[in-house]
Amino acid sequence: MRIGKVSEKYHISVDNIYYYINYGLLVPPKPRGQYVFDEQTVRDLEWILGLKELDFSLREIHVILSLKRISGLADPQDMEELKEIFKGKRDFCRKEIGRKQQILEHLDSHIKAMEARENVPQHSTGVPLSALPLLRCPVCGGPLSLSEVEMDQRFIYKGNLSCACGYSAHISSGILMTPNKNENLQDTPDITRELYKDLPPALISTFQRSYNWMLKQIQETGLHKKVVAETYVNAWFFMHNHLEYLPTDSLYIVIDKYPETLLMYKHLIERQKPELDILYLADSSTRFPLKENCIDVHLDFFAANEHNFYHDTFLYERITPYLTAQAELVGTYFYFENAPKSMRLLLSQYPECSNSNFHLGYFLSSLEKTGFCLVDSEDSGAVTDSGNNLGFGFHVKGEKMHLMPYHARK
Repeated sequence: MRIGKVSEKYHISVDNIYYYINYGLLVPPKPRGQYVFDEQTVRDLEWILGLKELDFSLREIHVILSLKRISGLADPQDMEELKEIFKGKRDFCRKEIGRKQQILEHLDSHIKAMEARENVPQHSTGVPLSALPLLRCPVCGGPLSLSEVEMDQRFIYKGNLSCACGYSAHISSGILMTPNKNENLQDTPDITRELYKDLPPALISTFQRSYNWMLKQIQETGLHKKVVAETYVNAWFFMHNHLEYLPTDSLYIVIDKYPETLLMYKHLIERQKPELDILYLADSSTRFPLKENCIDVHLDFFAANEHNFYHDTFLYERITPYLTAQAELVGTYFYFENAPKSMRLLLSQYPECSNSNFHLGYFLSSLEKTGFCLVDSEDSGAVTDSGNNLGFGFHVKGEKMHLMPYHARK
C-alpha cells in the first residue's frame, strides 16, 4: 500500500506517517524511491496505534518495537520484559488516576470558594462621610451645602451639592458628579477593561517591575491615616490592582472623566474590599470640588501621560493646589526613546495631544518647575512591541517605549 492509502485506511495523517518513519518507528521498504507498506510495516503501524491507545509515548513505543524486532518476542525472557513494561505503564496510570483525582478535588474546592464569593451580598458604598470636610466649591472656594440626601451612618448615596456662588454638583450611585462632563471624542469609557487585554508578555513583565518598585516606595512612605488620590483611572488603575496594600484607616480619592468607568470599578471594589473609604469623583477637568492642600499622596500609573493626551499642561502643575506641602508622588512615567514614527502616529490619532508627551526630559523639567524634587527613580526596561493592545495603538513596532517608576516630593 502507498502512504496515501495507509493514511485513509487507518485515519492517520500523512505528516504523522512520515514523522513515524523519520523517528524510526516505521521502516517501510522503498522500491523505486517511494515508500511501500508491506505486511510487516502495516503490523508495526497497528502496534504503534494500539500502544498509543494505551498511552505509551513514542519513546516507549520505540523500545517495545525494538524488542519485538530483535527477537520476535519468541523468547520467554523477552515476553517477561514486555510484561514488565506493561505493568509499569499500568502502575503509572494508577498513580496518575490518583493524582488526577486530587487535582479534581482541588479544582472543586476552588470553584466552590469562587461561587461562595459570588454569593456574598454586595456591599454598597457611596461618598464617605469622612470625605465631607474635604469638599469645597471649585469656583469660589466656599463651603458646599447638601440637600435631598440619601445616606446611612457611613456613606451618602444620593444628594445635591450647591454653593452660594451658583456652583452645583450632585451625588448619584454613590459617585460625586461635577458639571465638568467629558466632551472629547477620541476616548471612550473602558468598562470592559479592554486596555488590559492583548498585552504582550514583555510589556506585562515591565508593568510588574514598575508595580513592584512603586509598592516598595509606598510601603516605605506609608499610607496610614493619609488622603491618597489617583487620577485618570480609565487608562490604568494602580489602586485597584493593589487593594491588599491599601490600609483601611486612610481616605482615597479616585478621579476620572467617565462616571461609567468609576461605577464599574466601584462595583468591583465593593466586592473585593468594601471597608475602604473611597470618594469617587467624576470630573473631566482639573478643577475639583476639593479644598486646597488636602492630598498627601498622589499615585500615577500613566496618569501624567494620559493628561497630556488632551492637555498641553503638566498634570502636577494643574493639581498642585490640592496637594499638601509635604505631598508625595509615586508613579510610573512612560516615555519614548528615539521614536519619531510613534510620535507622529500618536499626534495624528489624538489631535489635542501635547508634543511633549512621552518625553522624559519634559517630565523631569516639569517636575522641577512645579516645585517637586525627584527622590528616586528606576528604568524598568523598554519594549519595542506593545502588541495589538487598544491603549498603545500608536506605538510603532520596533521603537522603544520605556517605563520609569518615580518617587517625588515637594
